[in-house]
Amino acid sequence: MKKIIYLILLSVFIASCNSNLDNNKVENFVVEHFKNQTIESEAISTLDVNISDSVILFNLSNGWVGRPNWVNDKSKIKTDWFYEDSVATEVSDVEIFGEIASVYGNVSFFTNGINTSNAGFHSLVGNEKGKLVFKRHSWMNWNMNKAANSFVWPSSDVEGSLSMYNKMRYAMANLRNNDALAYSDSLVKLDPNLAVAHMGKLHYLFINGKADELIALLDEIKPKLEDASIAERYYIETMTPSSSRNEILKKFENALIYAANDPLLRGWYSYYLEDLDKRIENINIGLKRFPESSLLNNMMGYLMKEKGDYKAAKQHLNVYITVHPEEPNAYDSMGDILLATGDSIQAKEMFLKAYELSRNLKTGPEDFFETSKEKAEAIN
Repeated sequence: MKKIIYLILLSVFIASCNSNLDNNKVENFVVEHFKNQTIESEAISTLDVNISDSVILFNLSNGWVGRPNWVNDKSKIKTDWFYEDSVATEVSDVEIFGEIASVYGNVSFFTNGINTSNAGFHSLVGNEKGKLVFKRHSWMNWNMNKAANSFVWPSSDVEGSLSMYNKMRYAMANLRNNDALAYSDSLVKLDPNLAVAHMGKLHYLFINGKADELIALLDEIKPKLEDASIAERYYIETMTPSSSRNEILKKFENALIYAANDPLLRGWYSYYLEDLDKRIENINIGLKRFPESSLLNNMMGYLMKEKGDYKAAKQHLNVYITVHPEEPNAYDSMGDILLATGDSIQAKEMFLKAYELSRNLKTGPEDFFETSKEKAEAIN
């Protein structure tokens, strides 16, 4: 996975994003807010106090519908909105990105002790005038425990597009760049209007340092973004060249707000973080949802190596090899760990295995793993 260092094609200035937000405080704020939306509480005043002056509401039918007319005029808030006698809130996910907290959850409404309705929600919470407020909020009619486990899905109904998209992303996650390019080209032919179909090619150009071609392709994709989801748009934006690490982190934070569990986003976001403990924490969040992820286990292996915990590093890379035995990068990464522990004989075997597997990929030999052979030859 150290090959990922080649992805830094631009000089970056390292600076992590700090936040004054706290997961527990955000969760308590959200739970208490909905708890007070009943006939037995100060529902109207609570609604007024906890809503940002610039709040935007969203629903699945109409999209972002803007600021409701009651935000600055409490007289427009009707008491008959709050007829339930109790509300139970389950927060399933809180992710903090800079000064914004992304919150997923489910709310159950009870009238006379009977569960009369349920709704999932996604909110963006932040500080305003010294207090927490809702800056964005969307009600949805499905269980958000499932939605919180989602990633960047392709906006395509074309038969076979999802399968091809998954193959493309899997190749990207395992640094099979030629394969990612081939799948990307095939997906573009399958659905020419799908913006994220180009991600494999963007990835290929990014890794190979073809900045001019990358920028040209991003310009070509722009008209297709009109039919893309918010998550897809931010996902594509992460490939835009940036001049500083802060800019890069912000792009990934924007994307993760709408696809908090996407393993590719989670992995790359962690890579650009500077603080080792924060990087480990971030990858652990991803592994809780995708414990067999090749990318996340690979990255955790290197993070554990950096921390000096070689036993844990080997455990994660053994998961990678066991679940994805055909992937050259798994063996190259294990070789790096073994070499660091002084086991040069086993390390050499791993490097040669990686090189051998890289000769028999879908699109032919992957030159990216020439370094595996070079590392093996460097061992006496």
